[in-house]
Amino acid sequence: MVKAFIGLGSNLGNRERNIDNSLRLLDEREGLELTARASNYETEPVGPTQPWFINTAVKVETSSPPEDILAACKEIEKRIGRADSLKWGPRLVDLDLLLVNGYVLEDQELTLPHPQMEERRFVLLPLLELEPDLVHPKLQTPIKELLPKLEEDKKVIKLQ
Repeated sequence: MVKAFIGLGSNLGNRERNIDNSLRLLDEREGLELTARASNYETEPVGPTQPWFINTAVKVETSSPPEDILAACKEIEKRIGRADSLKWGPRLVDLDLLLVNGYVLEDQELTLPHPQMEERRFVLLPLLELEPDLVHPKLQTPIKELLPKLEEDKKVIKLQ
């Protein structure tokens, strides 16, 4: 079994429902066991002017390879209604495969760990909630040590 972390975000429509529906579809996925969910965070967007996001992350256990986990994420995005948009643009839902075990992988389809995750407070905060001692496999640095190095240029607010 491998341990994987998936980041979820939504800034169009009913953001919370989009996240909840994505989580339900992840949980129903055969061979993928959702073992933990972080809190929701409301986050100021990166990129063009657009509505704020709701972001969270989950931990899953699976015997599937990373490519199959990514394919499941993409399929769920389509089922929720995501259409291709601008890079960093608005979306109904976004599921990003952030980390899988300690894999470092880079090819045309998949990069692990997820690119630029160490620069995103809205990614690091939920990950720390899920696993406080998590280490960034490429940088070999604990996530909790990366967070204080980030500038507070984008607001991230933990929701109840």
